[in-house]
Amino acid sequence: MSGGKRLRPLLLVLAARMGDPGRDDLLRAATAIEVLHTATLIHDDIVDGAGTRRGVPTAVERYGREIAAAAGDYLFAETFSELAGVGDARLIRAFAEASVGLAVGELEQYRANGANVEVEAYLEHIRKKTAGLIRVACVAGGTLGGLSLAQIDALATYGQALGVAFQMSDDIMDLVGKPGLMGKGIGTDLAEGTVTLPVIFALREGDAGTIRRVLTDPAPSPELLEAGIEAVLATDAVARTEEWARGEIEGALRDLDLLPDCPERDFLESVAAEVVGRDA
Repeated sequence: MSGGKRLRPLLLVLAARMGDPGRDDLLRAATAIEVLHTATLIHDDIVDGAGTRRGVPTAVERYGREIAAAAGDYLFAETFSELAGVGDARLIRAFAEASVGLAVGELEQYRANGANVEVEAYLEHIRKKTAGLIRVACVAGGTLGGLSLAQIDALATYGQALGVAFQMSDDIMDLVGKPGLMGKGIGTDLAEGTVTLPVIFALREGDAGTIRRVLTDPAPSPELLEAGIEAVLATDAVARTEEWARGEIEGALRDLDLLPDCPERDFLESVAAEVVGRDA
């Protein structure tokens, strides 16, 4: 697997260090969240048939579906082995709920691909899939740090909103980003029939016929894919998605005043501010 930004363990550590976590438990939990995230990436690549991620061959490309699936399953199991070492039932429950949400979100996305998707259905999917892991990282950190329930709730709100904004940023980058930076080419989501927020907006405002032809074609030609991307970009769908993501960031920051005034809180604010307008 390629490097990435290690966002989830970073958030977990920042949240925990606003309290007084045990060093060994913090290390185990931070490892667990990154291992779980890696497992989801392997399974995503299997489902998507992805050949590369961030310019590096995927496990399924290098070793085949059977070995990649076994590796993903092993990492899921290893996640809970690490958590068992912490011995906090609250963490195990939070990670288990997030894992269920990931699976449900993936099934909902698979069922919706190429079909009509409403904004609320899109939001429900990304809350379970992308935002779920970011939320549980923040909650786990606050729990390990011994923060109050109100403070942990504030961290949960922050993580959920940050995750939603993060996914919307990825949706935009799929249409206007630089190939390879996200581990995929431009228009990959569109070519796979994945209906993202800018696509939902563009279907309402622009050349819906061209966009639907791309979404429903199991292997759209480069020319058709380019026409679909141009049809989306000809509308204000990207600008509207950016605006929505900024609103999510505002929500992410709203309750942080409940947290201790410390460098870790300042860093959480900086992370949120960097999500919209990032390069990948």
